Amino acid sequence: MYSAIQPFISKDSSQQSVYIDAYDEVRDVLMNLLDTPVKSTQHIGGTRHFQYQTEPILDVLVGVDSLHDITSLDEKRLNYVGFYRLHHKYRKKVVMARFNNLIDLKQEVRLHIIQRDTDQFEHYLFLDGLLSENPDVQHEFETFKLGLKHRDLGIRQYEIQKEKFFSKILKKYS
Repeated sequence: MYSAIQPFISKDSSQQSVYIDAYDEVRDVLMNLLDTPVKSTQHIGGTRHFQYQTEPILDVLVGVDSLHDITSLDEKRLNYVGFYRLHHKYRKKVVMARFNNLIDLKQEVRLHIIQRDTDQFEHYLFLDGLLSENPDVQHEFETFKLGLKHRDLGIRQYEIQKEKFFSKILKKYS
């Protein structure tokens, strides 16, 4: 898998429409899978609102009634449309990604599959709202991300640091 943080992108109206269209396509694929366990989808993160510099990755929050509903058959169906499960230790969520190709393995789309009606699902929605509407949080997050980028961390370490940042923001604003 691509081991470096991808170059950040900034607000550009043409890019924003590309991500909106890409989200619509992903939503349609997920909602039209045969016997899909997917109950809801939401475009989240920097490519939804471009309020700060962000990686060129479409993040989608996928709501299911139970994580146990994601069976091997569902994973196989998602594999057929280009999504592959990331086998890191995630707490109460499944993460799948679509890559630019199977050589470079740069993530283009990331699915955060989480059980609806849980605190974790609500935290994702709350944080996305803060990041799209609160200029102080936007500035703090962008500064934090740029600092991580200059530390030359690998993707996994970068993601761990972002999770810690989000926990801190949740405590501060909840």
